[in-house]
Amino acid sequence: MHHFKMTKMKVKVLFDYPTIEGMIYKDTKIKVSESDFDSKKHDEKVKGVDDMGKIVWVPKKLLG
Repeated sequence: MHHFKMTKMKVKVLFDYPTIEGMIYKDTKIKVSESDFDSKKHDEKVKGVDDMGKIVWVPKKLLG
């Protein structure tokens, strides 16, 4: 069985982004998997976790 470490990185939301559960505001930092982030195209959504521990999906083009 192979064990590998999923590298997490913090990215910043560049623009306010409305979701069904509420607004994700500009400058919010979210943790994402580096491999997930790198594999997504410009407008595909990346899964992340905000500072409150809530799972969020944000288009890659809005992250910096």
